[in-house]
Amino acid sequence: MQNLELNDFYLAAYLIASGYEMLDISRIGNQSIFIFEGSEEIRRNVGNYYANTADVNAPRFAQEIKKLKNIIHTTYTEPGADYGNKGN
Repeated sequence: MQNLELNDFYLAAYLIASGYEMLDISRIGNQSIFIFEGSEEIRRNVGNYYANTADVNAPRFAQEIKKLKNIIHTTYTEPGADYGNKGN
């Protein structure tokens, strides 16, 4: 299945907090694109997020938001960089 590419920062943090590995981040201008391995399960979770039926551990979600902000604001993202769930 094709990778899932999205530009919703909080959705990306939710997916990471839910246990999905982010494969990469790419940049188009000043916009970040978050890349995940595509599957029916992750697509269902995206639907749950937008339907406001998603369930996630709040402290972990907050932690992933901080991590993503750090990556975006302090790191030049290069293709193939591993930004997965390290240290969780």
